[in-house]
Amino acid sequence: MLVSLFIEFVKKYFKPLSNKYVEKINDDKNAPQYFFKSMLKKSYSIDLKWESGSVNNSIVAADVVAMDSPLPLKKRGALRRASGDLPKLGMKFSKGERLLTDIQIMRAKGASEAEIAKKIFEDTPKCISGIYERLEDAFLTGLSEGVTLVPEESNVGTGIRVNFGFLDANKYGASKKWGNTGYMPLDDINRVISAAQENGHKIERIMIGKKAYNNLRNSEDAKVLVANFQQIVFANASILKTPSRSAFNEAFQNEYDCELVVVDRTIRVEKNGVQSKIKPFDANKLVFLTSDVVGSLVYGTLAEEGTPVAGVEYAKVDDYILISKYSKNDPLQEFTSSQALVLPVIENVDEIYVLDTQEAVEVDSGETEGDTKITIWGLDYLKSEVITELATIGVTVAANATDESITNTINTLSDKEETTLKAALVPYPEATPTTLTFTKDADTTGKVITVSTAGTVTATSDESWCTVTVASKKVTAKVEANSGAERTATITVTQNSKSVTIAVTQAKGN
Repeated sequence: MLVSLFIEFVKKYFKPLSNKYVEKINDDKNAPQYFFKSMLKKSYSIDLKWESGSVNNSIVAADVVAMDSPLPLKKRGALRRASGDLPKLGMKFSKGERLLTDIQIMRAKGASEAEIAKKIFEDTPKCISGIYERLEDAFLTGLSEGVTLVPEESNVGTGIRVNFGFLDANKYGASKKWGNTGYMPLDDINRVISAAQENGHKIERIMIGKKAYNNLRNSEDAKVLVANFQQIVFANASILKTPSRSAFNEAFQNEYDCELVVVDRTIRVEKNGVQSKIKPFDANKLVFLTSDVVGSLVYGTLAEEGTPVAGVEYAKVDDYILISKYSKNDPLQEFTSSQALVLPVIENVDEIYVLDTQEAVEVDSGETEGDTKITIWGLDYLKSEVITELATIGVTVAANATDESITNTINTLSDKEETTLKAALVPYPEATPTTLTFTKDADTTGKVITVSTAGTVTATSDESWCTVTVASKKVTAKVEANSGAERTATITVTQNSKSVTIAVTQAKGN
């Protein structure tokens, strides 16, 4: 590497301008809002590890995954375990000979030194804000998902997935999906706040995604809340108008004594020269916090700080970002780069509660009210068993409760309680197809019924002309030739002492 092509300007302006850009980003009301700056405290790591005691040992797992997998972040298969070192973030911008020409023209036209310096250092704020944007992305993703992803600099296409260990006991779904008919958002919010209070936690701030906020403000609950706060007399809630943001926020603050913060942050990312926009905070979630500071921005010292590269000029900003300025020949280029060893870490996760407004079990459209079965999570269960298992986790439901009532009750459970319930219940076999049709001719190859649920499968037929065999979770049905009228048979598939039936029809013979 060679010294900067504009070394006299670099010596004079690089460090003060770099710090001035940071001050401007922090103070400019029109600049992007960085939640990580206000909600994380800086924490220096001597050993460059995120397992440092300074982060309260809140991270429960870290591994390396593909950056561009179509799967949700939590479901991507791990390529390998992560080392535990702080990840290195970096950006680089370059200018070619055109910059030299521009500077020469500016000098010839009598441009001021300040104008020339502005041109030379125009990539510096991009390098700084580029690091900020990546940190904001990682922080907001982690805050709404409990898991985050940062690029792995040494391996293109992979990233370090960090799991902060959010408690399933503190995760909730909605009683009904927000936006659907009959949804009750304030009941859902009350449920989460009450759960926090039972744990001795006072909710001080609720971070809410834009879509969830709009659904909340447009709800009948919100209209009634604001009307009561403003002492408006009304005979029917349907006549009330959607309150303004300021009116609703004021009424909400008064009712719940906590701050409601709408998160609608857009991050611009670039890959292979193509820019795109992402929203790292889940638009349908609410995150309930006991403090406006939720963790640490853990950073370390870069190797280049102790062993600087000859010819490179450096500027340190915001304690953890190292900016570099240098040039290269063949072709002639001027470079500005930034790098940082840093990771946003969310701590004290036992005090964080999450409400997913689009996570709700709904009554199946094909449900028959009054029968012995109920469909939950896409599977059929014996209704009496569901009621019994709910009782074992402390939830009472009447024996004659409707499917909708049972479903709504399940939606009030935490993720931990729902997982316990699901593990205790045994579904009916999920067998497809549910009907088989044969021609009049004998079928010695047979047709296959596939069972997708867990457990050993057995099968029987109630007619001798229709036979069945079982291999693992596949039931093969074969039929003899039919010389008479159309005929039917019933195949019974049993798994875990529960059975479903498959209707078989064979066409009439000649």
